[in-house]
Amino acid sequence: MCGYLAREGPRLAAKKTLARRERSQRTPGHRPRRVGASRPEKAEAVESSEPVEPAEPKPEDTPEVLAPAPGPFVVGIGASAGGLEALTAFFAATSADSGLAFVVVTHQQPQTPSLLPELLARHTRMPVAAASDHVQLQADHVYVCPPGKDLALLRGALQLMPSQTAPRTHLPIDYFFRSLAEDQKDRAICIVLSGTGTDGSLGLRAIKGHSGMAIVQDEASAHYAGMPHSAAATLLADYVLEPAKMPAQLLKYTRAALGMGSAATSDSELRQALPKIFVLLRDHMGHDFSDYKPNTMERRIQRRLRVHGLTQPAAYVALLQKQPQELELLFHELLINVTQFFRDPDAFAALGKHLGAVLDGQPTQASLRIWVPGCATGEEPYSIAMLALELAEQAGKQLRLQVFRTDLDPQVITIARQGVYSAGIAADVSPERLQRFFVAGDNSYRIHKRVRDCVVFAAQNLLRDPPFTRLDVLSCRNLLIYLSAPLQQRLFPLFHYALKPSGLLWLGSSETLTGSANLFASLDRKWKLYTRCAEAAVHPPVLAPLRRPVPADVTAASQLPVVRRRGAMLGLPKLAPQVEELLLARFAPPTLIVNERGDIAYIHGRTGRFLEPTSGEPKHNVLAMARDWLRMSLVSALRLAAAGEREIVQRGIPIKTRDGVEQVTLFVRRLADPEPLRGLYRLSFALTRVPSNEKRGKRGKRAKPAARELQASNRSELELKRTRESLQGTLDELQTSNEELTASNEELQSTNEELQSTNEELETSKEELQSLNEELHTLNAELQMKMDELAQVNDDMYNLLNSTDIATLFLDRDLKVKRFTEQARRVVRLISSDVGRPIADIVPNVRYATLVEDAERVLQTLCPHETEVQTLDGVWLLARILPHQTSMNVIDGVVITFVDIHRLKRAEQLAASRTIANSIVQTVRDPLLVLDSALHVVSVNRASSELLGLPPSEIHGRSLFELDRDAFAGQGLREVLEQVVREGSAVEGFELNYRSEQAGARRMQLSARPLEETGGTAELILVVLGQLPAVTH
Repeated sequence: MCGYLAREGPRLAAKKTLARRERSQRTPGHRPRRVGASRPEKAEAVESSEPVEPAEPKPEDTPEVLAPAPGPFVVGIGASAGGLEALTAFFAATSADSGLAFVVVTHQQPQTPSLLPELLARHTRMPVAAASDHVQLQADHVYVCPPGKDLALLRGALQLMPSQTAPRTHLPIDYFFRSLAEDQKDRAICIVLSGTGTDGSLGLRAIKGHSGMAIVQDEASAHYAGMPHSAAATLLADYVLEPAKMPAQLLKYTRAALGMGSAATSDSELRQALPKIFVLLRDHMGHDFSDYKPNTMERRIQRRLRVHGLTQPAAYVALLQKQPQELELLFHELLINVTQFFRDPDAFAALGKHLGAVLDGQPTQASLRIWVPGCATGEEPYSIAMLALELAEQAGKQLRLQVFRTDLDPQVITIARQGVYSAGIAADVSPERLQRFFVAGDNSYRIHKRVRDCVVFAAQNLLRDPPFTRLDVLSCRNLLIYLSAPLQQRLFPLFHYALKPSGLLWLGSSETLTGSANLFASLDRKWKLYTRCAEAAVHPPVLAPLRRPVPADVTAASQLPVVRRRGAMLGLPKLAPQVEELLLARFAPPTLIVNERGDIAYIHGRTGRFLEPTSGEPKHNVLAMARDWLRMSLVSALRLAAAGEREIVQRGIPIKTRDGVEQVTLFVRRLADPEPLRGLYRLSFALTRVPSNEKRGKRGKRAKPAARELQASNRSELELKRTRESLQGTLDELQTSNEELTASNEELQSTNEELQSTNEELETSKEELQSLNEELHTLNAELQMKMDELAQVNDDMYNLLNSTDIATLFLDRDLKVKRFTEQARRVVRLISSDVGRPIADIVPNVRYATLVEDAERVLQTLCPHETEVQTLDGVWLLARILPHQTSMNVIDGVVITFVDIHRLKRAEQLAASRTIANSIVQTVRDPLLVLDSALHVVSVNRASSELLGLPPSEIHGRSLFELDRDAFAGQGLREVLEQVVREGSAVEGFELNYRSEQAGARRMQLSARPLEETGGTAELILVVLGQLPAVTH
């Protein structure tokens, strides 16, 4: 201890002296003089651990610089069919001084001039104009996208882009919304109005991904609900409103945002509210967001404040306590479910290169296990699955692919499990992949069953639930950027454990291996592809140095920074840390900090005389690196220090040098404080020079032999004493070790017995698990068989329903559409996205105003209902409503069928007409005949029978001209009747001469007119024969 004070005394004295000088220079009101504004004096560059206090400028020397004001919030509005009415209602309710810039994008024919700007100008006082190239957006202006162009934004300026896609896949609303999100970030707002298809859904996702705001038109107020329905199905819309109510909500949102941008909401208030919000989320949703990056969380929470028009975080905390549903909305907001197919194509190309190498190393029957945590709505896992299937086909492998897709949000897992995406994915997926891996539908694409069967879905908390193992690929892109660094460091060992040797880890372009570079080796630095290291290198813990090391050749003069300001000496108060470093380097002995195993944690001073590197693999153990003459003493001192708290001192350890013999004193002590160093050991070395005989001069030469022998004897006794002490210590340690080994042996025997018992239990559990595994395999096979049968039954039922040519509609108990046949599309105007919509919201193609009431009546009474209805184009149908009964005898809705009875209805009308015609024919006294289109007699009256001289039974079905060949010959009657049949026209007063043996010669007048017509052709005609008076000469 005295030696320590002797060494440390100068350093402590210097430190106190500097502290006194610093206190003496601190006078009340003292401030350094400011440097002249016109020509400051040069100052020496210094390196100091404390910053130099900056000069205080005069008010007149500092011009007021205002930050550039941000541009207006930009509102992108997308509309299609039926959107004009919604647009006019929206702008009629929007004030002319809202401070917003509006951009309207619609579906228009490329070569057709647009009248939309003129129509919208009638409903708003804001200037409305067609969008022009390079125009900077201004507040309170409306810009309309011209036909045949796509709109983009760059730094708030419009850019007219030529449309590059085919008309069928052209999605201008998605295109503009994506550009709006990239350019305006959280100042972007999108509105989706009436229209068919799914345009706008992907763009809405992009805007939400950049913390923007989204409004969707209420489906009940939309003439065509395709676009609003698709946008609302993303579950990302902030508001679902009628167009006339949207402007008020817009103003509320933007005013809240501007209020938060000012001093109304400080960062400190929000940071104070964050823990309370995290507690509420953890209690209600079961997930802790406290380890996520605070900046991201703050931005998302601020957006929710703007949605509710709040400016104070405390008010939002109160809202969360009162409205638990807002906690669910905030939970989905914080998860940030934004993704797309084949995001970063170059990154996928890099993955394909290394994934192909993995497949090349596998047999023909290859197996591939992939895990994608944080999959959102599933675009990326499906993309990786498609890539793997393509690579397997190119390599000629029969691939057994398993892709595990997990996410924290059950709602997005449900969306991903359905595998149905909007038509806008055509912008991200090549036509070849669309044709190969997707099934096209109504404005949508469904994942092919081949790809869908490779994917397993699960809701999983990556931070809490166990991982999937034996993985070939682990894709965790753009997830770690939202987590704090300590949390990332916890995940990388987990990923290392989950991957196979040489498995691939794929990170996002902005993510790194935080503190875990020894676990993975880089394959592609640009696209962050890594491979698992089979044996990760483990380095000893290195404590951060307490002081910055100072080179030995640095003199005291060079360590005195002097900063002169108008002759003032201001450097001395800054010298304390540097003086401490200098004194520490000069007077502190060489010292090591090691743990109980001897692993070196910290080195101070020059230790080359005592330690040397070992050959072979580098080691950081002091016992392995100690020189031979020091090793035995070092081992003994460490053992003694471990047995107690006192400092162990080994003196007189000799070391030979060129200048003579030096003695080393070894100090070893187990550290109790400070807390970070508790349990470690301090090893210090002190040298004492002993002059050799050659350096003693003549006095050494005159030394008596007896004295030299005495000195040699003393040295031998000293070495012998040290050897005895070391041997005695070794014996004591050996005895202690024997006792510990005996106790350990007894414990091991007891443990062995316990392990044998545990092993027997494990064997029993193994047999039970094998039996259970066999049962699960059997159940799995039965389940697979049932699934195949169910798929077959579904296919048969689908074909059966379509083969009947009967329009069939299945509704649930809430009268929402569950399923329908292809024929029902013509009757009720249904599309695939209408599944789940109420039937009352769908406009039918039939005149059936009481459809909903009749369906509700059938649900209540369980009595079938039938009625005849007519389509808008005049086709008669038989509508039949029946209760839908399940196999469990439960009424689960209704079944509505529409049977085509148009022909039957026409037949009934024809029969009624014939009955009426027969009655008329039998009543009139003049000869009447009803002929068909072939001029065959259908019906005659009594007068006609008497005229022809034949009974009615012999007349029916025969041609009029076969009854009496000479009666009407050569008078053109056949041509006249054929004209009536062909043109459907009437003939009046056609005179002819009738001759027969029974009636003789008569002058008669014929009239004919059609009774029934089909397509302008008479089916039945009525012929009347009236007798004219004979001509007298």
